Amino acid sequence: MACKKSELVSVINSYTEARITGDGNLIQLSANLLAGALDTLEFAPEQEPEAPEAAEAPVEEEAPAE
Repeated sequence: MACKKSELVSVINSYTEARITGDGNLIQLSANLLAGALDTLEFAPEQEPEAPEAAEAPVEEEAPAE
């Protein structure tokens, strides 16, 4: 089930506050909650940019050095 924006913001704020306090247990707990919330996010597929067709340039051959 996807999380709501408000839930994601709450989890991010919790993680931020835990980092500020420096409490290892709170950091670990909030990091797990954040990871769980991020795992539920659904992303739209990326559109592949259309690559312009490159015109073939003539290849110049170098003259042998004497």
